[in-house]
Amino acid sequence: MEAHTMVLSTAKVAIPEVTTVEFVTGLINRGLTQVEYFGVEIDNHCDIVSDDMQQLSSEITYIDIHFDSEQGIDSDSLNETEADNMALNMLQECRAEIRTDSKDITIYL
Repeated sequence: MEAHTMVLSTAKVAIPEVTTVEFVTGLINRGLTQVEYFGVEIDNHCDIVSDDMQQLSSEITYIDIHFDSEQGIDSDSLNETEADNMALNMLQECRAEIRTDSKDITIYL
């Protein structure tokens, strides 16, 4: 098994008290997210955010999606649409454990 992380970002959104897969897929389907990182598992999205982006972080909602795969994924070869479709498919097909704080969402598949 290989551990992967996909980090999506969007302008800061009001996160519902009970956050669902449908809420996250709605953001992706409406084109409100962009892929910030896709690769080997990271512990914290701040590990991949540059210093100048750190200042803007308070206005951004990060959606961290952690998952395992049987085989490696060449994440560099995927474009934004392919990465979004992969995220949407995984969110629909896998049982998601969703955790939130005041501005970010973490999903374990």
